[in-house]
Amino acid sequence: MYLCSQIDYTLKFNKLILLTVALLLSTITMAEVVVLNTGTRIQGEIILQNEEVVIIKKKDGTRYQYPRSEVASIQEETTTQTVAEETLSPIIIRPVAIRVQVSGGAVYLPIHGWGGQVGADLQIGSREIAGKPIFVGGSIGFRSKILPEESYTFIPLQVAVSSALTTKRHAPYVGMNIGYGFSTDKQNKGGISLSAYTGWTYHINDNTSVLLSCFAEWQQATVQTTEIINNQSYTNNIGCNFVSIGANVTIEF
Repeated sequence: MYLCSQIDYTLKFNKLILLTVALLLSTITMAEVVVLNTGTRIQGEIILQNEEVVIIKKKDGTRYQYPRSEVASIQEETTTQTVAEETLSPIIIRPVAIRVQVSGGAVYLPIHGWGGQVGADLQIGSREIAGKPIFVGGSIGFRSKILPEESYTFIPLQVAVSSALTTKRHAPYVGMNIGYGFSTDKQNKGGISLSAYTGWTYHINDNTSVLLSCFAEWQQATVQTTEIINNQSYTNNIGCNFVSIGANVTIEF
């Protein structure tokens, strides 16, 4: 009888120790909750609220923006999270984004007609500005324009600006690059390079995204041409504009 009582006491004591350890390893925090007129509740951290808009940031870094007229109330809730969770799953959002982009499409030059174009770019810039998903950075790349009678290669140095139109995981986005395209052929000269694009972005996680887009591009240049008239060869430098259309695939990390 005494042995049974001793075992029962030991089990209760062990349970008490386990409960105490669990409480010590947990942290109690206050989370803000945005309650919409529809009854939907969004838990996170309020990063901006005024008479017109409320912006809340969830634990995974996703931001949601709501007109103030759609918000019924803002509340606070107590949440418990273990230290082990915080240690094993930290969320670190890098402020600088690197983008690797490949492209392909068609190019038109009046003196040669239609041809093909391939290219690639490396871009480095901001992941967001003032809490908005806006990319601003520098870009370096190459463009190979393959036409029926001649091929041209340019090295564009550009400023790249783009923005997703919403903060959702899947979102449309638009962008523009402007700069100067240097010709790799000494006989030719480069010029202003401009491109605009629109497409769709998919956020794999806080730091990695895949972007698919269509683009239109304009490259100014001066190219050297040779004409044969009455068995005589004449060389001319002609100012011209390359116009390209195609598709981009971009990975951001």
